[in-house]
Amino acid sequence: MAGRLHTDTLSGFTLTTRDFPDFYARILALRFPISVAEVLELRDLINHSADVYEEPADVPQNREFRESLESAIHSFGIENRQHGERLLRVLSMLRNMHFQHTIASRDAEQRLRQLQAENRTSRRLSLRNGVLALLTMLGTGLAWFSLEGAGWPLKLLPLAAAVLALGYFHALPLHDRELERLTRDLNDVLRKRVDSLNWRTLIHKLALLLGYKQIQGIDVFRREQTGPENSGSYLLH
Repeated sequence: MAGRLHTDTLSGFTLTTRDFPDFYARILALRFPISVAEVLELRDLINHSADVYEEPADVPQNREFRESLESAIHSFGIENRQHGERLLRVLSMLRNMHFQHTIASRDAEQRLRQLQAENRTSRRLSLRNGVLALLTMLGTGLAWFSLEGAGWPLKLLPLAAAVLALGYFHALPLHDRELERLTRDLNDVLRKRVDSLNWRTLIHKLALLLGYKQIQGIDVFRREQTGPENSGSYLLH
């Protein structure tokens, strides 16, 4: 779903915690006017997601959060009670998604850092064992040549040590590539992490996008027309 946030086919989809970073970045990056199709797609996505959203229990922290958001919504000039309640539900949904996103992002970071540490430990062991196997090969090889009448076990030891050394040294580039992949994944997690929400901008953009607020001189969407009589931009409510 996350990848679809950058397409024109959002209708019928529901926001999830995984989608939250892309959705949040897209909303904050909106520069009005935008196309009619984009307005309708985003409205459909937001409204459908809010309809299926289950609000958490009414605990004191949630009540305080709702009261602070209600004050912020009213300060933006949204007096319609139905619009205010709807926007409050959307914001509550996004707050819960952000909370779950933060937990998932921290867990993913810890897991990737642990895998990086294990990778580095495994690489050090492979390098150490490879060096030991190489030294064993050299030592048993010298013993083979220096001792007269050496038996087959001594003659096989250099070969076995060589095979082991080759295996350990061959694993080093594999560890390096795996560490590069883990580093890319970690950077991606950190890049997408939303540490805090810009509530003021979020309320402003969502109120305009959902048609709950009008600002003189700002057109929410543009409509492309071929005829000169229908040219211009229009405000959607």
